Amino acid sequence: MNTDDFGRRLESMRGQVERLRGTSDAGSVAVEELLVAVEELRVAEEELRQRNEDLVVAHAEMAEERRRYQHLFQYAPDAYLLTDLSGIIREANHSAAHLLGVEPRFLVGKTLVSFVEPGDRPTLRNEIGRWRSEPAAKHLDLRLQPRGGDTFDASLTLSVARGGPRDQAFGVRWLVRDISAHRQLTEELRLREEEARREAEASEARAYHVQKLESVGVLAGGIAHDFNNLLHVILCNADLARLQVGPGSPAWEHLDEVVRATQRAAELTQQLLAYSGRGVVETRQLDLSLEVREMGTLLRTAMSKQASLTWDLAEDLPVVSADPTQIRQVVMNLITNASDALGDGPGTITLRTGEVDRTDPSDGRSMVFLEVTDTGCGMDSGTLQRIFDPFFSTKFTGRGLGLAAVMGIVESHHGRVRIRTSPGEGTTFQVVLPTVTRAADVLAPRRVSGVGWRGRGTVLVVEDEEGVREVVARMLERLGFQVLTAVDGVDAVRVLEHHHGEITTALLDLSMPRMGGQETLSRLRQRSPDLPVILMSGYTEHEMATRILEEAGGGVVFLQKPFLPDDLSSVLRHVSLPANA
Repeated sequence: MNTDDFGRRLESMRGQVERLRGTSDAGSVAVEELLVAVEELRVAEEELRQRNEDLVVAHAEMAEERRRYQHLFQYAPDAYLLTDLSGIIREANHSAAHLLGVEPRFLVGKTLVSFVEPGDRPTLRNEIGRWRSEPAAKHLDLRLQPRGGDTFDASLTLSVARGGPRDQAFGVRWLVRDISAHRQLTEELRLREEEARREAEASEARAYHVQKLESVGVLAGGIAHDFNNLLHVILCNADLARLQVGPGSPAWEHLDEVVRATQRAAELTQQLLAYSGRGVVETRQLDLSLEVREMGTLLRTAMSKQASLTWDLAEDLPVVSADPTQIRQVVMNLITNASDALGDGPGTITLRTGEVDRTDPSDGRSMVFLEVTDTGCGMDSGTLQRIFDPFFSTKFTGRGLGLAAVMGIVESHHGRVRIRTSPGEGTTFQVVLPTVTRAADVLAPRRVSGVGWRGRGTVLVVEDEEGVREVVARMLERLGFQVLTAVDGVDAVRVLEHHHGEITTALLDLSMPRMGGQETLSRLRQRSPDLPVILMSGYTEHEMATRILEEAGGGVVFLQKPFLPDDLSSVLRHVSLPANA
């Protein structure tokens, strides 16, 4: 019976009670009470009808809400699953079906673990078992295996599904997301960060290496300066003594050996200057093949007797602008290094020259190479990273300056050094230099021998080292000059003012305290504009000396310490001092 039928029955009963009340007086009280009861029933019926309508509306709203939930569930962009407490799938949306490669209706009844990569299945089973006793939300990262597809990385979030009068757990809700792209991006970012970190470390290492080389370069230049001053005193005094005793004296041979030893020590300081990259460079156009070929006899003396030298020199190479002395030093150092790599056993050293196949991309110039290859022990990565460090050597008696000097010389010639090596496979050093347009050689003026030459006039010697100052004064006096000395630039200006008109030339050291050589030259030229000046230095100021020579515009020349009396007399004649032969 529906509510409408119940209302009609209730109205019929009320009519019957009304008729009964009209026909009988005996039961009027009972009839009235019956009428009241019927009326109450009618009111209750109205309330029931209203509640029924409310229930119908609530039921419709609930049905609509369920429909909307189902729609959101089915078409959500993320994969959703509902399983029972043992992991059997009860519901699955379209995203889950697409992710697992199975239609939603066929997913129902299957175990979730069957879609997990076999290696990760124990992890899922353990987590489901543990979850029953710890019903908090969990996150798992597993490898899923869809039907007919490749495995992929997935993130699973599981939470309890509750319902019923006691709000009991009846299943597990699963949110499944494919995180392969995220992991790939994360991995790429990690690799990029590692690469950036390695690059930053490498950049820091390079900066540290450059700083270290610059620091050692300054140290090398300082050592060269002080050492050259000492060598200058030894060399000049020995040469003066040798000239005094004459070739027939028993001391001649010993003094001659002192001069030769001092000159060899001076070559060592040149290695220090070359390492610093600012040594004295007198460039001219060179054919590398011709330059190397002329060193044949000298190179064999630098090699082990067990080693054989193979030549492979290209003909008609484009010329390079280089200092021949320093290029010979590069070749000697590389040949010596190759011979040391062979040890006491037999081996082959190959010396090769040629033209690089392509031009230098930085400026379009062609390049030529000088290559020294040995069949020796080779180098591991640790040794390779340090071979150009100054004072690093794998030889017990090595000074560690040979390859450092090679690098300094090559860089000063705007070239580069390439290396190919591996342990037990030998080593190849390739020096690459830029070429220049071939032109007629511009030769530096040859120094005229000073043997027997005598000069006259007064020379001002400006030198802060007492030993150098005294020996240069003796050399000048032997050549016939009167000598005035000054301990620094300030003293030199004072002496010039006091002897104005007497001084015919000045011999000026570049590195001095209180007032350096450049400022001293400027002060001297202000007071005596036509005064010839000879700049001298045992330090690395050759670049500065060159700039001073250009700015002076004439009347200024440069003399590298240590020098012999003959070198000094040649330079003095070059500045056109009053002289008689």
